[in-house]
Amino acid sequence: MCGIAGILHFGACPDADARIRKMAASIEHRGPDDSGFHLSPDVALGFRRLAIVDLVTGNQPMCNEDATVWVVFNGEIYNHRELRKELEAAGHVFATDHSDTEVLVHGWEQWKDRLFNKLNGMFACAIWDESQRELVIARDRYGIKPAYVAELPGKGLVFGSEVRALHASGLVNKQFDASATLEYFTLMNNWGGRTPFRGVRLLKPGTFERFTANGSSSGTYWAASYHRKYAPGLARASGEFGEILQAALRRQLAADVPVMAYLSGGIDSSAITAGAHQIDPVVRAYSCIFDLENVGVDKFVDEREFSREVAKQLDIERVELMVPQDALARHLDATVGAIEYPRMGMAYVNYLIAQRVAQDAKVVLSGTGGDEVTGGYVGRYAIVPRATPASLMQRVMQRFRAAAGDPAASRDAFALYRASLNVPVSADKIGDAFTPEFLRAAGGFDPLAAIGDAIGSVPSRDPWDAVMHVDLTTYLPGLLSLEDKLSMAHSLETRVPLLDNELVDYLLGVDWGLLSDGTTGKILFREAVRPLVPDTIYRKPKMGFGPPDASWYRGILRSWIEEQLSESRIRQRGVFQHDFVRRILDEHFEQKANHVALIWCLLSFESWCKQHGAYGGALH
Repeated sequence: MCGIAGILHFGACPDADARIRKMAASIEHRGPDDSGFHLSPDVALGFRRLAIVDLVTGNQPMCNEDATVWVVFNGEIYNHRELRKELEAAGHVFATDHSDTEVLVHGWEQWKDRLFNKLNGMFACAIWDESQRELVIARDRYGIKPAYVAELPGKGLVFGSEVRALHASGLVNKQFDASATLEYFTLMNNWGGRTPFRGVRLLKPGTFERFTANGSSSGTYWAASYHRKYAPGLARASGEFGEILQAALRRQLAADVPVMAYLSGGIDSSAITAGAHQIDPVVRAYSCIFDLENVGVDKFVDEREFSREVAKQLDIERVELMVPQDALARHLDATVGAIEYPRMGMAYVNYLIAQRVAQDAKVVLSGTGGDEVTGGYVGRYAIVPRATPASLMQRVMQRFRAAAGDPAASRDAFALYRASLNVPVSADKIGDAFTPEFLRAAGGFDPLAAIGDAIGSVPSRDPWDAVMHVDLTTYLPGLLSLEDKLSMAHSLETRVPLLDNELVDYLLGVDWGLLSDGTTGKILFREAVRPLVPDTIYRKPKMGFGPPDASWYRGILRSWIEEQLSESRIRQRGVFQHDFVRRILDEHFEQKANHVALIWCLLSFESWCKQHGAYGGALH
């Protein structure tokens, strides 16, 4: 696990050496163990290393025998041993002991861009082919590892694992995109690689981009396809899936350092912890619990009884982190600084548990990604009927024609589906929430059209495939971005076994009857891991991981929130109308509504503005 950075300049950057070193220094937290650089007349490559595999000979940038192919790579390739054997059989000679990075070097020589579809792992890599004078940047299937790109005037570009590396180059001015800000507040995320930093984009998952002196091109090497023709009995399928899961865990436990596991108390983390502990008894579990004093109905989010039960049954060592009620006030700025720009979810808890694990280890297993491919979001499937394709598209089009305010829209299935997404400001509230000046600057971003485009891009005629596909291409990349940055802020690598290629391919091919019936979710997954987890975990309904913020906002955090979102600050930003924000706060504090998601977004945005000088924020 590492951080990568680069400048492609084709001879137009005489101070590339100094710039690439500043870029690498800005992401030292991603790789405190070592650094490396390669400079040529056309390109500068930088690298920060967190040594996990091949501790002695795995340094980067790495090249082939004649130094015509250079690679910087962030991530892990779990099938690198198999690929190494295939490449050696083809005549390639390896210089390292067992580095997965060198597989990319020789794999590019052998297969060119066909390499990427052979990789089972998480990766963002940049390959400089000296003989062709071309730079190729690629990301893994799902977007587990990030790669940010900013194209420069002329033929050049800069890239890096984090936005801060691009800004550290001195070649990318820090400017802000109002349209992306509006997108965040209406979708609680940025989709399709957009960022709120103008000119900076995130390479899309499952794609690669090629840059030469003559221009650029892009390709998609993997996209989810839904071929649900496999419908064995549940007993047979659960046995098959259990074996696939164990194989994925064995692959992702491979490391030259100890590997730990998150244990929230849900079925995903419980199954991963149990399966990993069976393979490697050294695995230790890490859990969060919350201060529940004076907490109201949202105390149910604390899963300590479940994580404790799992640890007891497994007889596994478990570290428990108590999160105090004022943790948000004390760690919001650090959290937003780590994720670089506002994203979904109450991420400060993830920041704190990653910080705790990093005190003991360099690698941790996470259950992130499980719900997206196993049919876990049963509430979403329940509100989208298994309609015919014509009926499905009719509902979609009716929703867009209805627009905001039409009572008929509330009866449309996809209106309910949209409401099930994390949407802080609904489309019909945009005019009330934001200032006219900001909306003019944002250029009319339409969240309904964005959702429509996501649904329309689904390569399947099944409505539930549509829901899954939207999750895979919008919601999941946001989760993975958080997982990466919040762990790497503490020099911790997070691995996500439930997004192993073999596992995902299997699940995309099984009949929906093995995944969900509209009432019960994760049917196959639950049966497959039933032997691993306590019965209470097997039967436990789905719960999201997060603190009891609804109560904490109304209690110990209220005065701090009032200060952060004061009238003077809201007016200074010029983004929201103060009356709208005041109404949201009053409704939440008086328990007339639960506005946790929007308040989180407002707090995150305020922190981001202060840290980056955005919208009148003061840099500090």
